Amino acid sequence: MGLTHTQAIGSVLVDPHDPNIVYVAALGHPYGPNAQRGVFKTTDGGRTWRKVLYKNVNTGAIDLAFQPGNASVIYAALWQTRRPPWNVYPPSNGPGSGLYKSTDAGRTWAEISQPAHGFAAQPGRIGIAVAPSDPQRVYAMVDAKAGGLYRSDDGGKHWTHVSSDVRIWQRGWYFGGITVSPRNPDVVYAANTA
Repeated sequence: MGLTHTQAIGSVLVDPHDPNIVYVAALGHPYGPNAQRGVFKTTDGGRTWRKVLYKNVNTGAIDLAFQPGNASVIYAALWQTRRPPWNVYPPSNGPGSGLYKSTDAGRTWAEISQPAHGFAAQPGRIGIAVAPSDPQRVYAMVDAKAGGLYRSDDGGKHWTHVSSDVRIWQRGWYFGGITVSPRNPDVVYAANTA
């Protein structure tokens, strides 16, 4: 089925209107560089894959999200990290990390994680969720020096740091998942140990 050297898969998205269209966030090899990283897409149910978002051999993709009601709009979190052996708390933020958005089903991508627009500087792992009841409301759980929960009300153009509570975002290697209530765009659930 392909993707044999991606090593670690962070997320899989299936187009809700066409199950033959699938996106995969490939983190790549956790202990070293490899080119099978980034976001991959199939339009034939997995028989063939093509890389649609790639930064470098050290940066993989960790999370993906569709805009509810429009599967052509995709958010992708890239994460540059390396897991050294025998290290309980490895570094989890490299310069290749960031949040990207495509509005044309993965053909082109734009980075939307600029600090000038309110996003955390030097992000590590990023978890993504889009509110089902408000497709412009995007949340990002960011592992960074100024980490925590970030919210955008305009589809990722501008960001507000809404929580810096370390209980919801620390330890990027293990936790980063978030989801939004289907009825209330102000209710967010985070996966962590707190």
